[in-house]
Amino acid sequence: MKVLVVNVGSTSVKYNLYEMDTEERLAVGRAERMGTPDAVHVHESGQVAVDGSSVVNAMKAILEHLTRPGGPLPDPSALGAVGHRVVHGGEQLIAPTKIDDRTLAVIDECARFAPLHNPVNAAGVRAAREVFPGVPHVAVFDTAFHAALPPHAFTYALPHELYTKQGVRRYGFHGPSHQFMALSAAEYLKTDLSRLKLVTCHLGGGASVTAIDGGISVETSMGMTPLEGLVMGTRSGDLDPAIPLILAESGMSFDAIDTLLNKQSGLAGLSGRGADFRDIQQAAEAGDKRARLAVDVFVHRIRKYIGAYAAVLGGADAIVFTGGIGENSALVRSRVCEHLLYMGIALDEAANGTLRAADHGGIVEVSLPRSPTKVLVVRTDEERMIAREVVRAIAGSTGAIRSVRARPIPVGVSVRHVHLSRADADVLFGPGYELTKKRDVTQPGQYVTRETVDVIGPKGEITDVAIIVPLRKQSQVELAKTDAFKLGVSPPLRESGKLEGTPGITLRGPAGTVTTQGGVILAHRHVHMSPAQATDYGVADKDMIKVRVEGDREMTMGDVIVRVHPEYTLDLHIDTDEANAAGLNNDSVVAFDGLQ
Repeated sequence: MKVLVVNVGSTSVKYNLYEMDTEERLAVGRAERMGTPDAVHVHESGQVAVDGSSVVNAMKAILEHLTRPGGPLPDPSALGAVGHRVVHGGEQLIAPTKIDDRTLAVIDECARFAPLHNPVNAAGVRAAREVFPGVPHVAVFDTAFHAALPPHAFTYALPHELYTKQGVRRYGFHGPSHQFMALSAAEYLKTDLSRLKLVTCHLGGGASVTAIDGGISVETSMGMTPLEGLVMGTRSGDLDPAIPLILAESGMSFDAIDTLLNKQSGLAGLSGRGADFRDIQQAAEAGDKRARLAVDVFVHRIRKYIGAYAAVLGGADAIVFTGGIGENSALVRSRVCEHLLYMGIALDEAANGTLRAADHGGIVEVSLPRSPTKVLVVRTDEERMIAREVVRAIAGSTGAIRSVRARPIPVGVSVRHVHLSRADADVLFGPGYELTKKRDVTQPGQYVTRETVDVIGPKGEITDVAIIVPLRKQSQVELAKTDAFKLGVSPPLRESGKLEGTPGITLRGPAGTVTTQGGVILAHRHVHMSPAQATDYGVADKDMIKVRVEGDREMTMGDVIVRVHPEYTLDLHIDTDEANAAGLNNDSVVAFDGLQ
C-alpha cells in the first residue's frame, strides 16, 4: 500500500509518500509561502512556482509531480490512502479515524480549541478529498495519544460544568512524536514499553513534555490548546491567567491579546531576535543579555517540568529529547540535565556534544553508563508514525503499534542456484555461449537465465538448477541444507565468494560436464543495503544484526550479515529451509531488530 501523508499549515503543505510494505519513503516535498505570489513547490528535483491562492492548487501540483512520467505513482489509482495530521480531535476523535462528513464536522467543532491549526487542517482535508477522490482519507490527531490522561491530570480547577458542557479540559498535543519517542526508547533499551517510566521532551518551535507510564500518557504540558506549558518559539507557555485580563482592562483587544500570546511571545518575545533558537543561542554566546535570559527561561521551564513529571511517575527510567532543538542543541540538553543528578542523571558531555541521532539509526544515548536514568536523543518521525496509523485504520486493527525502530526489510528467498565462471560455462553450453535473461533478481545488474544445469553429488542429483549471472572468476553453488543431504555433500556456511576449503560438485549442461574443485556453500543469510539505508538503520558493512519474524511462526533470526554497496537494493537473503521454517516467502517482510 502506498500512503501519502500531508500536513497542512497556514502557509505550507508538507507531504511524504511511503510504500508501506517496506516503509520506503518514495517522495518528500512541500508547497510553501502559500497565500502569496511567491508560492513554490519544493521537491527532490528542485522547486517550481505554484499557484498559492488555494490549498487545492497545491494538492493538484503535488499529484501532478507524483504521477509524472517515471514518478513514484504510476497513476492516481496506485495510491492506497491519504493520511492527514490534525491537531485537535477533542474527546470524540481519540484514534486514527477514516474521514467522512461527520469526522470533518467534529474537526471543525474542535477549531475553537485550536484556532490556529484545525481550520487549516480541515481545509487541507477538503482539498485532498477533492484532488484524491475515491481514496480513503484518515485523520491522525495530535491529541489522541493523550486520550488516556486520568481525570486528575486533565481537569482544570474550574466549575465542573465548563468541562461537561463545553469540553474545557487538558487535551495535550504532539502525540505522534511522544508515541514515537516512547516506542524508540523501549526498543533501544531492549525492554517492553509496559515496563518503562519515561519523560519525553519534544522541543522545537512548538514544545511539550509528557510523562509516560507503561506506554500511557499520564501527564503532559500542553493543555486545552497548544499555548500552555513550555516556552516555545512564539508562544508564551504558562503564565498567570490574570495577565490577559489586565491587558484587556488596559484596552488591548481580544485579537491583539491572542496575537501577543501565540505569535509575539516565547523565545521571540524574550530575545527580540525571532523564534529560531540557533540565532538566539549564537547571540547569547556573544553576550546579548536578552538572548541569555531567553535561553535561561527556556531551560528552566523544561527542567521544572521534568522534575515535576519524575515526581508524578515516581522516578524515570529515561529522559528522551527530540524536535529541532531537542535533537540538535547539545547546549540545551546539557543545561537541562546539569541539576538533575538527584534523579540519577549523569550526562556524558563528550557524547552529548558529538553524537547525532541521524547518524546512528535515529537514536543515541548521551548519558554515562553508570547513569541510572538514561538520557536518549531521538530523531522523531511523526510522518512515518502517521503513515503506520493510517494503515492500522484502513486494516481495521485496534492493536498498539509494537515497534517504530524495527523497520521492515523485504525478504528474498534464495532457492538453490549456481554462479558460473566463463570457463565452466563454455564447457557446459559450448565455447562463447551467451546465457539469456529470464527475469531480474532484486539486486541491480543480476538476473536468472533461461538456461539451467543439473547438480550431481555422491548420493543424488538435482535437475534444472537456476543460473544467476553475471559470470564470476570461480563457479559457486549455493544450496539449502536439505539440498546438501540429497546430494550427499557437507558444504560449510559461508558468505558468497569465500570459497576456500569448500567441497566440489559435478555440473551437467547440454554440451558437457564439469567437476569443480570447490565452490559449494550453504549461503550465510545476509541483508543488502545502500549506504543511505545503512545510515538510517544505524549499521555498517559487515555488521551482524538480528531480524524478527512476526506472524504464525514468530521467531528471531541472528547472525545476519549486513552488506552495504551504493548499488544494492534493500532485501534479506535467506534460503528455502530458513524461509519454510519461518513461514516466509518473497512477498514477506521481517523487522530489523538491532545489532547483534
